[in-house]
Amino acid sequence: MACTFTKASLLRSGAVRAYSAQAAPVRAYSAQAAPVAGSTNYEVKTSVLPNKLVVAHAENDSPISRVSILFRAGSRNESGETMGATHVLRVAAGGTTQRFSKFAIARQVAQADREVVAYTLEGTRRAVQDTIPILSAVATEQLFYPWEISENDNRLRLELATRPPQLRAVDLLHKAAYRTGLGNSLYTAKYNIGKISSETLQHYTATNFTSNRGAVVGIGVSHDTLLECAQSLPLESGSDATGPGVYKGGEIRSDKGGDLAYVALAGEGGSLKNIKEAIAFAVLQQVYGMGPSTKRGLGSSNLLRKAVGELNEPHSISAINVCYSDSGLFGVLLTGSANIAGNLVTAALTTLKSPNISDADVNRGKNQLKTTVLSAMESGSYALEKIGLQAVLTGSALSPGDIATMIDSVSAGEVKAAAQKVAASKPTIAGVGNLRCVPFLDELK
Repeated sequence: MACTFTKASLLRSGAVRAYSAQAAPVRAYSAQAAPVAGSTNYEVKTSVLPNKLVVAHAENDSPISRVSILFRAGSRNESGETMGATHVLRVAAGGTTQRFSKFAIARQVAQADREVVAYTLEGTRRAVQDTIPILSAVATEQLFYPWEISENDNRLRLELATRPPQLRAVDLLHKAAYRTGLGNSLYTAKYNIGKISSETLQHYTATNFTSNRGAVVGIGVSHDTLLECAQSLPLESGSDATGPGVYKGGEIRSDKGGDLAYVALAGEGGSLKNIKEAIAFAVLQQVYGMGPSTKRGLGSSNLLRKAVGELNEPHSISAINVCYSDSGLFGVLLTGSANIAGNLVTAALTTLKSPNISDADVNRGKNQLKTTVLSAMESGSYALEKIGLQAVLTGSALSPGDIATMIDSVSAGEVKAAAQKVAASKPTIAGVGNLRCVPFLDELK
């Protein structure tokens, strides 16, 4: 009996995370033209200012506008002294700035992952136009008053206590695979709550929130407005160096008891340095399976479901593909009752180490990926996030239509080569929960 324990939103999936591309331009929004909310038929325009700040704009004819200011300042940039700073930044968004008090700022504007910290504004076109200065202040003029930082300690504890175990397993997977840099957690450690000071945050933002590490992106906002916003940001230029993400492999286990085991296992995946390879890994993820592709379906045609077979106990198994600017992880996230977890892990690793992929599997994966990408890009907030990630990590942004073209151009040989890269790499495994039946890494063949 299969059930859905894993959610795709917990993960950063390859091609959707990385790209977009050019399609035929649509007409500009006007009061006379009925907007088509969620349209994926749009062009993305990109500019780079003299200070290396990237500006990207798209028009999707929606009545809702969205603007993001992003920096390559995710947790991979944390050092021993600043460990956990991005988690604190995420919950501290909306504090007092040089121009606005916290009472004038909506609190929920910040997101952060291992590579990027982003501040986003969303609302009607007129409202967004009028409040862009507040977004600019929130992103670049934080004061980090000590009493405001300490007010968030209970929220930090709550977020640590309520982390889904699947997310915890993926977090530990990164720690085992990279150790430092990309291995840094998305969350501050319990022992560090209350110890990340105002001075630490000021130092972290001054070091990483710089023009050459940033981008300003928008949907439903004119390019000229975004350029004006970008040019007004009080940003200094800084170092562009980020420690390389070097995949090493390993094992971390967190025995917590209970009835279920949550296990993530992976090998080395693709990166944004090679776009074609990253797309191939995104197709491979669909081939291995991400759960049912249809309502109430079982996804029985994917490789992982075939490898596991029919089980009478609750379980879930899904391929994961996490693509970063210079490295990546590809593998499996699984959940199951403690007594079958070992069988699930063995079946999953055997499938990763001995892939048997047909051309029909690749064609199915390509079609599923195109559907996933184009459907997801109908959401304006999702499209903004993906365009923003492209702009800040690669310096340019592409549109959804060309992603589909790039997917079509991937050959079966390239997908099989991606699978062989995973098979040849040292495996990484991380587990949370009742792990009594989960084999250790040196016991897996």
